[in-house]
Amino acid sequence: MHLSSASQQMICLFSLVIFLCAFTSGVISHDPKRPTCCKEEMLTDKEPLIKITSCYILPATHKCLASTVFVDKNNWLHCIDPKALWLSKRKTRLRKVRIYRL
Repeated sequence: MHLSSASQQMICLFSLVIFLCAFTSGVISHDPKRPTCCKEEMLTDKEPLIKITSCYILPATHKCLASTVFVDKNNWLHCIDPKALWLSKRKTRLRKVRIYRL
């Protein structure tokens, strides 16, 4: 089947519009530092002692576990078990310095 030039242009335009909608709605993440997945072998309940610069809450998905992710000053990711006993106090401290927001 051979499509006309106008049909090909419409398909390209439609694809571009869908991509832009997905990107601006957050379906495609535009934050390069935001982690996308924490697997079981990455999860820890130990508190990182280095300065934290970002905090993200990741929901459980098909391949990933629910976790709180800290990014430290060296851009290392720390996948924290949401059941860690110290986590709520650390989130409170991070909220005070505006690193963690609900």
